[in-house]
Amino acid sequence: MIEMEIYEVIPTTFVGPSHVVVAKNEIDAIKLVVDYLNQNQTQFTHRASEFLANAIHPDSMPEPTIIV
Repeated sequence: MIEMEIYEVIPTTFVGPSHVVVAKNEIDAIKLVVDYLNQNQTQFTHRASEFLANAIHPDSMPEPTIIV
């Protein structure tokens, strides 16, 4: 069974919201967000190099938390 992780994917070259995703690794997390953002774009598309991903470790949170 493949272990999944929670990642926050953050834009680095433009101002925009971060996205929380579940993926196998950082590269897959960024690809998910790029594909999502580009699905309806025709003129301007995003690239993986415009984002970074940070793992979110639920066990390190001291109390229940809402991730938006």
